[in-house]
Amino acid sequence: MKIGAIIAEFNPFHAGHKYIIDKIREDCDAVIAIMSGNFVQRGECSIFDKAERTRVALQRGVDLVLELPCVYALSSAEGFSRGAVSILNATGVIDSLYFGSECGDIKILTGIAKALNNETPAFKNALEEKLREGASFPAARNYALSKTNPDAEALNMPNNILAVEYIRALDKLSSQITPCTIKRLGSGYNDTEIKEGFASASAIRALLSEGRCADSFTDCKGTPLFMKDFDMIVSSRVKSATKEELCAVPDCNDELASRILSATKHNSFTEIVADVSCKNYTQSRIRRILCNLIIGNRFSSIPDPTYMRVLGFSKTGSEILTKMKSTTSLPVIARGALLKDDAVFNLECRATDIYNLTRGIPGGKEFSFTPIYF
Repeated sequence: MKIGAIIAEFNPFHAGHKYIIDKIREDCDAVIAIMSGNFVQRGECSIFDKAERTRVALQRGVDLVLELPCVYALSSAEGFSRGAVSILNATGVIDSLYFGSECGDIKILTGIAKALNNETPAFKNALEEKLREGASFPAARNYALSKTNPDAEALNMPNNILAVEYIRALDKLSSQITPCTIKRLGSGYNDTEIKEGFASASAIRALLSEGRCADSFTDCKGTPLFMKDFDMIVSSRVKSATKEELCAVPDCNDELASRILSATKHNSFTEIVADVSCKNYTQSRIRRILCNLIIGNRFSSIPDPTYMRVLGFSKTGSEILTKMKSTTSLPVIARGALLKDDAVFNLECRATDIYNLTRGIPGGKEFSFTPIYF
């Protein structure tokens, strides 16, 4: 059985995701997806919970859905990719990793990944030069790469950035998984307008935020959740936090902590993010810091995966799980109770409890969650 994998958030699931899954099935017999839980990499809550997104993914062609713990999901592109690729690599059954990209050229993406994994003195000097000038790390890195790589402009596009990080992670692990890219079609990653072709997840979320029907663009059902629903939680946590507490949050530093504390006059997530962000600190970084603050993430560095958790599976997925018993290098977990002493899982429990708090759902749901079978 040839198995392809996809790293996704399905936030929400849309035609572009189905397109990639169908392309994978042209080459593979089965599809594994690793999916963020109830918080996502852009630094927001998932618009629909992980159970609903898992259900739709299985319905639309995925055979096995594994969870990407929030310690990785609420990290930078590098941390996000490292966590996802490490878990997929640990399954021991995946032949190829597929991902969308704006450029659609695996040679360009691989060349950039190798350049970033093997920094030359010229690259390091250019990077340090820009950082001294006050540029953000992404901007400084892009500048340094432009001095040494003719394809550097590809890193100006969000899906290309993630694609490069996936390849870098595979390379660092000396993984036998083959990276494969599929050219992204239709709307751009951050395009909030519904146009002909594929509507982006951003456009669908914008549509839902206006209270409009999005049934033509996603199969996910239920009441959507937005960060405005967390305004009270976020603002109260910011108002009660000390500088020491903020500095303990991943990706926060002394200067950012001071900027966040100066934004305590605001009562909404959006206002705080807008006030704190600036040329050196992107809104995505601020959003992730605030999300990590409210869920109590205090990991000083990104931990190595300690388990892989099953969110859902099909009949074929069940066969894959049976095969994985003899190939995986991590324990495969279906019941949360088996992870009660695991620090990464305990953070997941807090994240889900905070997520469910906005919907009036009692805590402890991670321990009663059972994989979805389709």
